[in-house]
Amino acid sequence: MFDLIFVLVPILAIGVFAFVIGMMFVPSLRSKFMGHQLRMQKRMLEDNKDVMTDIGKITGEIGVKTAKGVIDENEDDIRHVVSKSADMSKDAITTTTRAIKKGLTEEESDVYCKHCGASIDSDSTFCKACGRKQ
Repeated sequence: MFDLIFVLVPILAIGVFAFVIGMMFVPSLRSKFMGHQLRMQKRMLEDNKDVMTDIGKITGEIGVKTAKGVIDENEDDIRHVVSKSADMSKDAITTTTRAIKKGLTEEESDVYCKHCGASIDSDSTFCKACGRKQ
């Protein structure tokens, strides 16, 4: 057995050395070896592509089911928030409409304090709210 190791180790070392030298100096051997590696990588990518597609489908289904579950669990709260938002928008539109109508029908006699914004008479020298000179 001990004699067999002394024979196999040098043969194995010579084989590895020959392979390395062949890869360095023989382009056809190098291209053949690289072509084999590329075919193996292509095959692995094709296999992984199917697995990744399956994982993507499962993940998407889980995401949709989770979103549906959240919506179903909070449906009343969502309806309440949407209703409140619609009411607030309705009130804002009504207020804006009234202000526009009022601005169109009233005369331009309204004057405002340049310091506090309070409504003052057009001939006032001082503001009734803050007392500052105009």
